Amino acid sequence: MSDLYTPPPSAFRSNEPPEDKGSLGAGIGLAWAIAVVGTPLCIAIAAALNIGPNRLIVTGLLPYLLIVALAILSYRKDKPRMGHGLLLGLLSIFAVGLLLVAACFGMLSHI
Repeated sequence: MSDLYTPPPSAFRSNEPPEDKGSLGAGIGLAWAIAVVGTPLCIAIAAALNIGPNRLIVTGLLPYLLIVALAILSYRKDKPRMGHGLLLGLLSIFAVGLLLVAACFGMLSHI
């Protein structure tokens, strides 16, 4: 009778390590770190090299292209949570920028 209530040993423990699918929070943090450090760094390097204003805009976009490239690389390496985190981080950076522009426009529209 006690055999009916005893689960098999494989139901509790598995000899295989759990699959690492990446971390959502690490992806968001990495996206923010790349944007916060990479954007001023790229613009400073472009200004030091004295390139034209059109190339300065393209150089300022390089960190965001890096975030997208890392997200694609994470998906290909079977770490979809890290890829989702990177793309969510990029989306949150865009949202914060949009809110800052809207707030500044709202403050300056009454002048």
